[in-house]
Amino acid sequence: MPRVLIVDDDQSIRSVLSDIVRAAGPYQTDIAMDGLEGLEKVSHDEYDIIFTDIKMPRMGGLEFMQEVRKQNPMIPVVVITAYSYLETAISAMKQGAADFITKPFTFNDIRHILSKVIRERELIKSFAGNGNKDAVVETLNSELYKKLQEINTLFNFSIELDEIKENSSIFSRIVSMIARLLKVKRVALGLLEGGSIESRYTIGIAHIEKLPLKGSIYEDVIGSKTYIVLEVGQKNPFSGYPLDSEFLIIPLILNNEVLGFLSITDKTDGYKFADEEINLALTLTHKACLRLENNALYEITYNNLINTLKTLILTVEARDSYTKQHSERVTKLSLEIADEIGCAQAEKDAIRFAGYLHDIGKIGVRDIVLLKPGGLTDEEFEEIKKHPVIGDNIVSPLGLFPLERLLIRHHHERFDGHGYPDGLQGEDIPLIARILSVADTYDSMTTTRPYRKGVNHKTAIGEIKRCSSSQFDPVVVDAFMSTSTGRGGS
Repeated sequence: MPRVLIVDDDQSIRSVLSDIVRAAGPYQTDIAMDGLEGLEKVSHDEYDIIFTDIKMPRMGGLEFMQEVRKQNPMIPVVVITAYSYLETAISAMKQGAADFITKPFTFNDIRHILSKVIRERELIKSFAGNGNKDAVVETLNSELYKKLQEINTLFNFSIELDEIKENSSIFSRIVSMIARLLKVKRVALGLLEGGSIESRYTIGIAHIEKLPLKGSIYEDVIGSKTYIVLEVGQKNPFSGYPLDSEFLIIPLILNNEVLGFLSITDKTDGYKFADEEINLALTLTHKACLRLENNALYEITYNNLINTLKTLILTVEARDSYTKQHSERVTKLSLEIADEIGCAQAEKDAIRFAGYLHDIGKIGVRDIVLLKPGGLTDEEFEEIKKHPVIGDNIVSPLGLFPLERLLIRHHHERFDGHGYPDGLQGEDIPLIARILSVADTYDSMTTTRPYRKGVNHKTAIGEIKRCSSSQFDPVVVDAFMSTSTGRGGS
């Protein structure tokens, strides 16, 4: 009976992997908590395959593997890694690892690796028994080259997916990736919509508005939460006609719930889907689902953060009724100016977020100063001038918003360098801050305050034109004049 050693510092991983190995065939399992304990077991017992985690205390997986190879280079070592450590998996393969699996793994993953590695080990033993060392080396090199190609492909796809932020783009890209990876002509990504499947992203397959879920093979996939391969002659889930090539269905699973399916068929080489190909597709699909999950978590965190900061803004506005809705109006006008200038999307996103927060620092200004009905003394004005820095300090611990911080800190700088808090001049002032400065000034002038009545649109426009090139960037002023507000008032 083949013996399997499992080396992992996580008790749950050791337990699950042991159960899977024993269920996959007639295997005897042994466990170790780290590389040092694993080495002790290897020195006393014979093993046919070793599974080892990479990150472990005392001795990590790579060092453990190197020590095992010194004792017995014939024992195949399979590295357990996370998707974020694919580069480490590549390094492990170059150092002699027989294969790798990624967390979380499935029963099929382990069964496939056990079968493959044990088969290769028996083949090598057979060659070695016949004295055919060249054949052994050739076999090992061939398998290593093939596996390195697979890992490099997954690593490159992983980087590509990490650069995509929009879910729709992830769905579209995964379809093209699967087509390239498995060399197939037809791929469809269908999302569950109520009791139907809508295939919105396809290659080589006509767009299918609605595919009923009830009574279809996709119900079985939901139940098992694992892939299914339909054989030639079985019914095509889309057309109902007999298949003339294998049809692979992979579920897209997010938070342990199936959200959709990849339907893959018509290999260009005419062959069946190999186990290695299916495992690659499963790994890539899981990576895409992790990306979607990260996006969902980021969106939740981002929205919660925005709501928290907007609450602070409402607190400021509640203290000063005359500036109520000021931030919203300034943001809207700033975005109009940004559109006229042709700002990048990232700059517009920063304005959309930080426009609401540009006066958040006023929460640190005393009511007696903020709400004073008359003119401010020099000392009081100096206190007011601190609000951009206070606002920057409020946002800076979040560590997420570099552009937004620049807008909050610098929206009171002047083009001639006489502004505050840092006295920046000209184009040293961030463009989004120069934009908001004009919008902020226009709204402030046209809004009635405790110490003065708001001016009319014509007067405000005249003042902004007069201060072009001194207080304001002339390019931004020209853009402002081209907006609907600049042309005719709000």
